[in-house]
Amino acid sequence: MNYQKEELQQLQGALYETLAEVKRICDKHGIRYFVTGGTAIGAYFWQKILPWDDDVDVGMMRPDYERFAKIAQAEMGDRFFLQTPDTEPHTPFYFMKVRMNGSRFSESTFRHIKMHQGIYIDIFPFDKIPEQAWLQRLQHRLLYFFNGLFIAKEIWQWKHCGKCDIPEPRPRGWLPCFFTRVLITLLSKHTIYNIMYKIQTAFNGRDLPLLGHHQHPNEVKNIITKSERVPIKDVEQPQTVTLGPLQVSAPRDLLLYLNNHYGSVRKDIPDEMKISHRPEELFIPEKQ
Repeated sequence: MNYQKEELQQLQGALYETLAEVKRICDKHGIRYFVTGGTAIGAYFWQKILPWDDDVDVGMMRPDYERFAKIAQAEMGDRFFLQTPDTEPHTPFYFMKVRMNGSRFSESTFRHIKMHQGIYIDIFPFDKIPEQAWLQRLQHRLLYFFNGLFIAKEIWQWKHCGKCDIPEPRPRGWLPCFFTRVLITLLSKHTIYNIMYKIQTAFNGRDLPLLGHHQHPNEVKNIITKSERVPIKDVEQPQTVTLGPLQVSAPRDLLLYLNNHYGSVRKDIPDEMKISHRPEELFIPEKQ
C-alpha cells in the first residue's frame, strides 16, 4: 500500500517533531547521537527524510544510550512515550523507540501486541566490536539468535509449533521452530534481554586479552546488523547536517558510514528498494 502525498507529508512532519524532541534532550544534556540507516541516506543526498520513507533511525554509543534511557521520559512530558523493555513489558523490540502519544501507527506484524503503537523513531545502541572478523560474526549471530527469541516471547512468526500471529508466516523449518518454542518456554523475557545485553556490550569499556594480545576497539556497531559500523572518532566528533527543518548530528565521515553499512550507496535508489513500513492503521494528531 502506498501513501497519499499529503498523508506522507503529515507523517514526516510528525517524525521531524519527534526527532526535534530527541535532539533537544540530547543537546541539553550533552548526549551524543547521530542519524543512521535510511535517515542518514536522506541527510546525505536529499537533506531531508527520504521522499518515500516513514521512519527515522538514530544511533547512540552505549554510554549515551543509557543516559538517554534514564532521563528522556521525564524530559519529554506527556507528548511522547519512551518505549523500552523496562517501560513496555510487551514490546518485541530490544532497542528504544520514542513514540508520539495520541498517534497511531499500527503495523500488521505487531498490531495484536498490547503496547503503545504510536508514530515512532528508532534509537539503536552502538557498541564496540573486536578486531577479528570471526568474533564480529559470532557476536552478530548470537545477538540475532537471541533477538529472535525475544520477539517470539510476544509474537509467533512461523507456521510450525504454534499459531502464527502474522499474515504471512516467515520461512523456518519444524526443528528450528521446536527449539525456539522450547527455549522461550524455559527462559524468561528478562533473561533473554540480559543475555542480549551481555552479547552487545562484551567488548565495551576494557581491553580484552584475546589470542595472546590486547584488543583496542576503534569502531562501534549496531550489533544486530551485519555491517552497520562506524569509527568511534566519527561519532565522538560528529558533523552537523540538514534534515528537513532540523540541524542534526551525523558521523563525521558520513559516506564512509553509509558504504560500510550498505556496501555502496547512491541517490537514484531503484524503486524495488524503496521500502516503507506502511501501517494498517494510521492516525496523525495535529502538532501542538
